[in-house]
Amino acid sequence: MGKIDGRALADKTFEGLKEKAAALRRSGFPPSLRVVMVGEDPSSASYVGGKERDCRKVGIDFSRLILPASSTQERVEEAVEECNEDPSVSAFIVQLPLPGQNPVPVLSKIREEKDADGLGPLSALRLEAGKPRTVPCTALAVWSMLKSAGIDVEGRGVCVIGRGLTSGRPIASFLASKNATVTVAHSRTRNLEKYTREAEIVVSCVGRGHFIKPSFLSGGQVLVDVGFSVEGGRLMGDFDPACFEKASFYTTVPGGVGPMTRAMLMSNVLDLSSSLANGQNDLS
Repeated sequence: MGKIDGRALADKTFEGLKEKAAALRRSGFPPSLRVVMVGEDPSSASYVGGKERDCRKVGIDFSRLILPASSTQERVEEAVEECNEDPSVSAFIVQLPLPGQNPVPVLSKIREEKDADGLGPLSALRLEAGKPRTVPCTALAVWSMLKSAGIDVEGRGVCVIGRGLTSGRPIASFLASKNATVTVAHSRTRNLEKYTREAEIVVSCVGRGHFIKPSFLSGGQVLVDVGFSVEGGRLMGDFDPACFEKASFYTTVPGGVGPMTRAMLMSNVLDLSSSLANGQNDLS
């Protein structure tokens, strides 16, 4: 059984990203990331603070556009259009969740060439078609971690538990584009254990502490823990730690997919910045 260390892999990834950012700066096209925030929810503010630190580490310019929590849907969409038109912004994201606004029309306004999260409708459509331009960060993190451990998903049975916009759905679509045979389940799936036992790779994005028990597993599987929750001040993943004794490879919370997701956001920003610098805006 082998633990896939997300922190170590993220540190290695960041080193390579620094070189790419420096090259862009030398060419006169400094990469940048803007985060559009609505309100100042403490959890969201903490996540955004982590993104700012990552940008500084890599050499990416960072800015925030903070709107009041009382902002109308129209004002939030206007803010997205401002980022689309601002030549100093090479990539941006809208921090989710939004307080009181529908995220779908907001994300729909993000131009694909600046969509660092890869969550806009065109980005999602390309992902479903198996030809993604920008892969959502969590999906890219999961695949990168599997690849680092020498795990080829092609032809393998994968059970993704969760159907959320930022994790479950993109992970399932991306692994399917890599020729995995993907089953999407969720916390209300009847006889969930049947699907998890049959899968060679189990990816859980539920967000319930220790939701997956050893009895859900057949043994020798690859376990990827994406979900997390805080209980009693302690960060917990979806897998009961006893599950790892039955795994061939596994990731943990904390120290697993989370650090690599942040690294993949930085990678997406640099890829988009490089395309803009090279004038590669024809997405046909």
